Amino acid sequence: MGNTLQASICELAEAEPGARALAFYSADRSWEWISRGELSASAERAAGHLAELGLGEGSVCVQVPYNDRFAVDVLLGSLVLGALPLLVAPPAIQGTNSSLPEILDNIIGRTSAPVVVAADSVADLRDELTAKHESTRFVFGPGELADAPAAPWTMRDPGDLAALQLTSGTTGFPRICMWRQQNVMAALDGMAKAMAVTTDDVYLNWTPLYHDMGLMNNIMLCLTRGIPLVMMSPFDFVKRPALWLHGMQDTGATITWSPNFGFALAAQRIRDRELEGVDLEHVAGFWNAAERIHHETIVAFKERFSPYGLRPDAIKTNFGCAENVGGATFTPPGEQVPIEHIDPAVMHERQVAVPVTDEAASLPVVGCGKAHPGITIHILDDEGNDLPEGHIGALALDTASRMEGYMYDPEATAAAFHNGLLKTGDLGYLRDGEYFWTGRVQERIAIRGRKIDPSDFEAPLLAVSDLRAGSFAAFGQDDPGLGTQRIIVIAEAREERSQPVGDIKASVKQAVVDGLGVGVDEVVLVAQGTLTKTSSGKRRHRHFAEMYRLGQLAEFEVA
Repeated sequence: MGNTLQASICELAEAEPGARALAFYSADRSWEWISRGELSASAERAAGHLAELGLGEGSVCVQVPYNDRFAVDVLLGSLVLGALPLLVAPPAIQGTNSSLPEILDNIIGRTSAPVVVAADSVADLRDELTAKHESTRFVFGPGELADAPAAPWTMRDPGDLAALQLTSGTTGFPRICMWRQQNVMAALDGMAKAMAVTTDDVYLNWTPLYHDMGLMNNIMLCLTRGIPLVMMSPFDFVKRPALWLHGMQDTGATITWSPNFGFALAAQRIRDRELEGVDLEHVAGFWNAAERIHHETIVAFKERFSPYGLRPDAIKTNFGCAENVGGATFTPPGEQVPIEHIDPAVMHERQVAVPVTDEAASLPVVGCGKAHPGITIHILDDEGNDLPEGHIGALALDTASRMEGYMYDPEATAAAFHNGLLKTGDLGYLRDGEYFWTGRVQERIAIRGRKIDPSDFEAPLLAVSDLRAGSFAAFGQDDPGLGTQRIIVIAEAREERSQPVGDIKASVKQAVVDGLGVGVDEVVLVAQGTLTKTSSGKRRHRHFAEMYRLGQLAEFEVA
């Protein structure tokens, strides 16, 4: 493998131009392989078009991609020119109190991007955006790329910037992580070793390119390692989850990735009649990452598809973040995901994970894997000291695959590091080298000496039938009069409800008392679709806490 993205992709294309590189799996279950040579030539043609628009070495190409050939050509075309791709989620996942025009306006202003490329489906934004950014060229769909001579590959140095990546943006506009070539290559090397992948593997990916799971863990890893990659639309997956498993069978794919919700959706919605001909015995890795991984989801997926050849050790977990390229922890090859059942009272009161044998009264915590070969994990207390095994603290990484920093944000960059360690903002503990995720540092609720993560509310709220499963936000607000925090829960009510609103609120309070032993001070019920997640599937507790504080949720409340 070369020492930069450009060198690695070019070397493979020149060495075996006819080898399989990429395919697009359609809703009708058809696909056709594109060779390495064809993909490189296509990227060079796209680069010629982008160069005509003013994109060049070191400049930023903002892209609003879908998982299609046009998106891949533009992504690789920007790399051909030595430009910096920055991918933004399309309108389908933009959340409440946010919009694509506002996000693009913010990003263009920060990066001075000369070119923005999006699908023709959002061409109605042209007038609004061009009026604000006269020096930026906007392209909506492949039909707007003018003919131009193909551009040659521009080789970059290991110390050059390789790409930009947006953070999850749980509290508003996302920050922009800067990734250097040497950090990206260290990440790809660490991932490949941790997962023990080879050119005999085949990847299938439906996760979107704008997320680092789709961008780094799939397309960049595959293109720089010579691993064939099959891509499918995330919209096709959501409409018909069985396509995911048919794609694994039809293409012979051995590795695939999904956030936890994808595993839950597949287990819940796929029917036996949709699985004719599916055999999953050849699959080495169903990788679960990007959001909290639930014990119930792991069990349900395993039970649902084991009759179709799913091996217990094929279910894998990973922890990653945009600040550390590509992921930090991985379930080792041949091992099953560990599940710990810990004492919830001890966890909340003493911040220690103590395993118990009575699973009925325990809190299950899913292991997220062990550090890849280029990373050392540290669990820190509030003063930045290392904690013993089993103690819950802030996750920090000694890593060569870390970001360079946040673009034009030196204060946030400085806050992200401690004595050379990258602070991820996540909580958890170690056991025998395995990292167990328990929450987020800035989202913890402190009440009467206890520290509770908002994710702990999910299990109690699942018991309230008139709520949409998993659609909630929980946070604490300081109350000087009480000397502690008030707990507020915002939850989406189902459109068809069996109880009056007042009774649902009472059920929420009782469920939380029963499940967590704390009282909820206020319950706000909002309409379906209000509590959108980030582009990576994370809940936006702090974002909706701010909306609550400003009174901006009133228009969404259920009467």
